[in-house]
Amino acid sequence: MSQSSHEPVGEWWRDQVAALHRWGRLVLRDEDDSVHQMRVTVRRLRSVLATYRPLLDSSRTEPLRAELKWLAALLGDVRDAEVLRKRLRQWTVEHGPGPSGVDALRAALTERQAAGRARLLPELDGERYRALTAALAATDDLPWPGGAPGKKALRKRVRRDWRRLAAAVAAAEQAGAPEERRRRLHEVRKKAKRTRYTAESLREVFGKDAERLADAARSIQSALGDLNDSALMIRTIEAVPGHDAALREFLEAEEAAADAAEERFASVWKKANRSKVHGWLSP
Repeated sequence: MSQSSHEPVGEWWRDQVAALHRWGRLVLRDEDDSVHQMRVTVRRLRSVLATYRPLLDSSRTEPLRAELKWLAALLGDVRDAEVLRKRLRQWTVEHGPGPSGVDALRAALTERQAAGRARLLPELDGERYRALTAALAATDDLPWPGGAPGKKALRKRVRRDWRRLAAAVAAAEQAGAPEERRRRLHEVRKKAKRTRYTAESLREVFGKDAERLADAARSIQSALGDLNDSALMIRTIEAVPGHDAALREFLEAEEAAADAAEERFASVWKKANRSKVHGWLSP
């Protein structure tokens, strides 16, 4: 098999490993948006290891997947608190910072973020993280024990991701209760992320086809990301004791935002689910 059939995937992989090193240093320096960018990089690495799993040397990649999952959880605790604090700040700019039940929510989110960083930062300066980054750096290219895969094998993997995404959307559309629908839409979001990252890793192989698919999956992820953020904030608000008028107003605003994101997803999916986007995946 020629180098050109698999080297672009290896190039993408090396770029992500380098990005993880870079963002890790910036997280330790508390640079703006660094936790978010590092978390996205970890997701990309985990996603392609999962998608290409049948083609890879699992003795080398499964330990990496496990350690990346550990790192993702640490980053997620901090990032979720960051997102919620930002949403709260935006709302208080419009409604005023006066004393209210919102203060208790603000304090809880501040404490959550601080606790998350207190867990994260020592780990980024610890042996476990250094061992992970060393192991990633040692994988100059993805380990293909059966030889470098060609276009047919790579297309099959991204086709599988797309079909799982489409099936998840169909399942969400069949949900009865609103709570169940939103739970299933969360699964759609996860499938969209995997499809996006796989397509991104194949841009040098499939060109515009992969780029269109990645863009479509990203639009799905964005719409459902807004829904997820609102749903997370709703759960957080509901856990705060002593709701007053201000906190109830914020809760209503987040419920409205969740409804709007859910409605927006319908049009996003209609645009994404076109043969122009995914027709090239057919066998």
